[in-house]
Amino acid sequence: MHATLISSADAYTSCRPVPGRGTVVSVVRTVWHLVMGLTLLTVVAPAAVAQRTTRCNPDERIRGVSFDGSPNFDVLTLATSIVTHEPGFVTRVFKIGTPPCVDTLEVRRDALRIAILHRQAGWFQASVLPLITRSKDGVKVRFVTTPGREAMVDSVMVKGLPLLPEGRRPYETSLRALVGKRFDRTHVDTTVAAVVTRLRNAGFARAGMPKSHIEIDSASARVRLTLDFATGPALRIGQVHVDVRPVTVGRPRVDSSDVARLVAIDPGDRFSASALLDAQRALYRSEAFRLVLMDTVTAAAFADSVIDLRIGVAEARTRAARVGLGWATQDCIRAQGRINDRGFLGVGRRVELSMRASKLGLGAPIDFAPALCSQALRDDPFSQRVNYYVGTTLTNTRLFGLPVVPLVSVYSERRGEPYAFLRETSIGALAEVSRQFSTRTAGTAGFQYENGKTTTDPVVSCTRFGLCRPEELVLSAFGRGVGIISTSVSHDRTNDLTNPSRGWRMRGEVRVGETVSELVSTVRFQRTTGEFAGFARFLGGIVGARIQAAGAFAPGAELVDGTPLIPQQERLFVGGQNSVRGYQQNLLGAVDYVVTAVQAVPNADEFEVVPTAGGRAVPRGGTAMLVGNLEWRRGFRFIAEQVQLAAFLDAGTLWETRSDRFAWNNVRYTPGLGLRLVTALGPFRVDVGYRPYGERAGRALYFAPASNDGAGIYCASPRVADVPGDYSSVFSCPASFTPTASKSILSRLVFHFGLGQAF
Repeated sequence: MHATLISSADAYTSCRPVPGRGTVVSVVRTVWHLVMGLTLLTVVAPAAVAQRTTRCNPDERIRGVSFDGSPNFDVLTLATSIVTHEPGFVTRVFKIGTPPCVDTLEVRRDALRIAILHRQAGWFQASVLPLITRSKDGVKVRFVTTPGREAMVDSVMVKGLPLLPEGRRPYETSLRALVGKRFDRTHVDTTVAAVVTRLRNAGFARAGMPKSHIEIDSASARVRLTLDFATGPALRIGQVHVDVRPVTVGRPRVDSSDVARLVAIDPGDRFSASALLDAQRALYRSEAFRLVLMDTVTAAAFADSVIDLRIGVAEARTRAARVGLGWATQDCIRAQGRINDRGFLGVGRRVELSMRASKLGLGAPIDFAPALCSQALRDDPFSQRVNYYVGTTLTNTRLFGLPVVPLVSVYSERRGEPYAFLRETSIGALAEVSRQFSTRTAGTAGFQYENGKTTTDPVVSCTRFGLCRPEELVLSAFGRGVGIISTSVSHDRTNDLTNPSRGWRMRGEVRVGETVSELVSTVRFQRTTGEFAGFARFLGGIVGARIQAAGAFAPGAELVDGTPLIPQQERLFVGGQNSVRGYQQNLLGAVDYVVTAVQAVPNADEFEVVPTAGGRAVPRGGTAMLVGNLEWRRGFRFIAEQVQLAAFLDAGTLWETRSDRFAWNNVRYTPGLGLRLVTALGPFRVDVGYRPYGERAGRALYFAPASNDGAGIYCASPRVADVPGDYSSVFSCPASFTPTASKSILSRLVFHFGLGQAF
């Protein structure tokens, strides 16, 4: 075995600053763009340039590629920036396939690519030495990075920016903030681009990237940056020209006035790049056009103050139908179909007929293959009937010319929440408006009315609503009407909606409603939910954290069992694949148990559960919740770049605000491991949560056989010696029953499958 050092110094010596204090290097923008182009080329090079995989001896085949010395980039980032790749997991372990052959010329080029990557990030004197270790089994390639000193921004001089009125943040504020930070050219360019965007939104249509002059003192590793902007005058919109290309030549279905209505930019408006982008989005959002082009043209007569707008659109076919079939942990087999007309009553108005069905294979009357569904779903009493949704939705791209999107929907549905309730809506309506305040901030407001019924477990009906006798349960099934006003706002600064690796997002929602039924007078309630999540690079992977908090309130509502009467679908539940993953869906928190193995209590019309009996858990829900998630995930090259391993710790608690308070000793912590497979549809996720806690003690309730006197539900909690208790009522029934459960570790594992990250 011997090692060969491949010198690539000649390839990148010219990129180094000349040593010596006061050395000045002027960087021309054209040269920098060539460097950026080379960097982009190296990123896509692995997909475009294939390594030789044949016609070489076994001792010339690559067995491994490693990296050392990088102060900023993880192994996966470095691996994707070069062409030389090690064989995959299947080839290494199962000997399926042939490892690639080593290409010493490409290895030297890879060293240059890694060096440029570091210099772009602020290490101007970075050098990379490729080391090839040969043996009879093959070749191992090692890239050793010597980064040198970190270049810091010493000063930023800005020229040519217009002044703003007092009280508004100056344009150069973000540029001045670069002082004292590492000279990362990507970060600098992003900051400059944000300033240019702000200028264009303020009317400076001709504002472009500034001329830059960079001075590098290689002895002190300090950078002096000069930016010279040329903004030109502030402009206003002149004429708006619209050109429509129809699907069928000579038979246009869209008039230019319809396009102008959707664009909502009129002559005399101040030029704004974001307004043009919003207009283009509005045209695409109408789905009436397959192509939208927007361009500005200098007005000949008023070149210094007016700019014309030219819009070209190509019509699209507006009618479509889609069907889909899938499987999910909480839905089993599900099917959906959509028929839509994107030109209903004019351009921008869309009507859609949607049909969805889930719990197929398990729910009656289509219960042909229950074995295809998860065991948790088969045990859920609210998954024994097919869930469905049938509705019609009408949307428009604007509302009376305002930049809001209206939506009106009429529907009928049946949907179940595992172990919690089954909601059947005979008729429902939703009216909603939404607005995209910026590329990252959105808000909605709406009103929803439903007329239907919510079926709960008889235990919940009894303990939560006081309906314990059979005739009361029958009467409660007649249903009620519910009206809800809601509003929500979200702000997302992550870099990816489905698989974020950095940034943060936050969301809040408020719901206020009223419900009326034959049994209960008017009940007013409200529910507030807040969520914050953040993501960052950590230990070569991605760490994400999320916190959720929610509360449900019903001021003045009647109390049953110490809690206010709130519709079951508005109560809070915790546990599941997107909550605390050490628990099944909705099963964290207080529970009651339905038992069948009981024995009569001597000299009393009461029952007591058999000590060795089990019980079916029924979640009681709560009016306040707090959930926190911490997850670290990382891809490992020795397996495959598309596979990520994850470790997580979830924590959560649920309580009743009227009868209890938040307590740290009630918080449940569940660790776990997971696997992520990156696909075109998003990451496919498998999580295994571990619940280190035993079964929670709760009330044992027994359903007596129906009799002429209307027998209902009885307290069957075990009698505890020397501990007094009132067992005559389900409301005073002590929570002293703990079902018999297995003590094995496997019984404490909870498996979850899903598409998309947990948060």
